[in-house]
Amino acid sequence: MPNTPSSDIDRVAELLHQATRIATLSGAGLSKASGIPTYRDSGGLWTQGDNLKYSSIENFQADPSGFLGFWAARRAEMASAQPNPGHVALAELQLLKPETVHVTQNVDGLLAKAGCKGTLELHGNLNRSRCDACQVVFDHDELPPERCPACGGYLRPDVVMFGEQLPVRTSADAEWASKRSEVFLLIGTSALVYPAAGLPMRALARRAKLIVVNMESTPLDVEAHALLRGPSEHVLPALVTALRSRQGRPRVHA
Repeated sequence: MPNTPSSDIDRVAELLHQATRIATLSGAGLSKASGIPTYRDSGGLWTQGDNLKYSSIENFQADPSGFLGFWAARRAEMASAQPNPGHVALAELQLLKPETVHVTQNVDGLLAKAGCKGTLELHGNLNRSRCDACQVVFDHDELPPERCPACGGYLRPDVVMFGEQLPVRTSADAEWASKRSEVFLLIGTSALVYPAAGLPMRALARRAKLIVVNMESTPLDVEAHALLRGPSEHVLPALVTALRSRQGRPRVHA
């Protein structure tokens, strides 16, 4: 069960019920219950050994084989991961409120797998590969070789590394969704990594209601209209259940 009082769940559900345009920004905390490690918290991926170097584009250019081996292992970890109740709740939120836009920092593709439509993947998707030379993109199920069949360049994960820019179109769409949102949910992210962390500030500047769903405190807690403490796989289903009762809608079954 959520660690947050039911009265807070009800209050946020009412805000969602009254809203038309909703935006969410999710981070690694959303996928933790699916068995995917987080990045910066205790035991996170970037805290182990020298893993952090594989987050940098400079390392790919210096050691392509080591870089590709590291991310191939991450891809294998994600291959068996399934959406958890938090992902499913966000898919149902979008069904109940069709103008909901989901933005995520995650690269696991689990929101789409849960049924979310048009998810804006700010940091890319580990299920795709991209040629570092000619930029041709391959789905992982196409099983591309290490070298691009088009030009011979190295194929790398289609994810954004430190030192790289976010995809221009995806970033612009995320900013637009944030600016026009009436309610903005910050889910399972520390809100420390920019430019993604600037999205809730865009929403606040347009007087959106900011809701933080997280186990730990975030720098934006002081700006939030409500703090829903607890794991997202518990909080989000409770929130959507409360919203569904206000919408007068039966539960949507997968």
